[in-house]
Amino acid sequence: MIIRTLIFAGLIAVTGGCSNKVTLEDPEGIEVLSTNFSPTELQAIAQTMTESFTASNAWGTDKPRIVFGGVANRTNQHIDTVNITDTIRTALIQSQKFTVLAGEQGLSEIQGELDYQGAGSVDLASAVELGRQLGAEYVFYGRFTTIMSAGGDVESIYYKFTFNAVNTQTRQIVWADEHQMRKRQEKTLFGW
Repeated sequence: MIIRTLIFAGLIAVTGGCSNKVTLEDPEGIEVLSTNFSPTELQAIAQTMTESFTASNAWGTDKPRIVFGGVANRTNQHIDTVNITDTIRTALIQSQKFTVLAGEQGLSEIQGELDYQGAGSVDLASAVELGRQLGAEYVFYGRFTTIMSAGGDVESIYYKFTFNAVNTQTRQIVWADEHQMRKRQEKTLFGW
């Protein structure tokens, strides 16, 4: 009977230690849980690129018209690169140093509205005039890559985010920058 009681108490102690605990954390705080891409890296990339953009003297006008193209994900992880460019785009809009134009996603929504207005459902006096959209002077695009290495009890992953701005008239790449980071994980007594 005592052995059963001790086993039962041991099971309760073990399963009680396996319960979940949920906390609310600072979204801008540092988070390092694994070698996988995390919000901490997203924020670091966005901050580096935004500071580099706004400090650059590569722009030909006082407030250049820009549009964001794609960022190719060349990693072995499922990383939402649109989330990265959304954060960069938001920071550039808030800097008020750029005129940021709608990209691929925004254009499809605009086209839907223009189709709706052209179908006769909208009073012509309030319909938008076609042919008045602004053209982008610069297109931003990039690539996100990783290199993994492991040996013994150590796993390391190197991340590199490269971003470029190309002049749409000349095709000249007028600005480029990279953000690099490395994460390392050592195997503990209980494994990865």
